[in-house]
Amino acid sequence: MRTSRLLLTGAAVGTIVGTARADLNATHVFNPDWPPHARFHGAAGWGTVAGAQVLALWLLWRPASSTAELDLATRTAALLPAVAWAPFFAALATPGTAVEDEPGHLPRLAGVPLNLVPATLVPAVAALGYLLHRRGL
Repeated sequence: MRTSRLLLTGAAVGTIVGTARADLNATHVFNPDWPPHARFHGAAGWGTVAGAQVLALWLLWRPASSTAELDLATRTAALLPAVAWAPFFAALATPGTAVEDEPGHLPRLAGVPLNLVPATLVPAVAALGYLLHRRGL
C-alpha cells in the first residue's frame, strides 16, 4: 500500500467527517435561528464538499489503465480537498464576514481559531500525499 494513497485518503475522509461534524449540527444547518435559505445553502455546501471527496476516494482507489491515468487521478484527488478548504480564506477576505460569531468562542490552537487549522493542514497533507505519489511512495 502506498503512503501517498493513504495520506490522500485521510485528507478526503477527514474533510467529509470534519465538515459534517462542524456543519450538520445545531450551530449551523440545524440552527433554528438561521433563515431557512441559509440552512439550505449550508446543507447544499456540505453535500458539495462531501461529494467532491467521494470523487477523490473513487479516483484514488479505482484501477487505472495507465501511469498517465493514475497520475491525473491522483493529482485531481489531491486538489479536491484543497478546493474544499481554500474558500475559508477567500471568505475571510469578504467584507462583513467573520470566522466565528462570538470572537473567542471557538477553541484556539496557537491563537488560531480551530476551524482554520484543518483549512490549513488538510491541503498541506494532500500536497504531501501528491509529492509522495510523484516519488513513487
